[in-house]
Amino acid sequence: MAKSVPITLPNGRSWSKKGNAVDHFKSMLARYADGDRVRDASDNADLEALLAVYDSVVPTGQPTKTGSGVAHFERRMDRDHPGHTSCFFVVRTDGSSIDFSTRRALDVAGAQPR
Repeated sequence: MAKSVPITLPNGRSWSKKGNAVDHFKSMLARYADGDRVRDASDNADLEALLAVYDSVVPTGQPTKTGSGVAHFERRMDRDHPGHTSCFFVVRTDGSSIDFSTRRALDVAGAQPR
């Protein structure tokens, strides 16, 4: 039987199982339509914390997802990947933006030492 992987984000949000965290972020994505800016403060806090975990494993000198800093998050259609799915994009303070995978970030969070 697979071991449950607890997830804890730097903002204090936690789940006893990674699957519950995945469901949380899937549900969050579903609350927004393509082109919508994430306006809920709790959603923003969770996305920022998740992105901080994601960026924590980027090798020194390599570009991070947060780049110059986070201005806000949006849901957009990701046309660069097969399947053309919607996902969250981080819009940086310099106006640039990039998509990120909540699942990959949760993989990183689940691998963090406890």
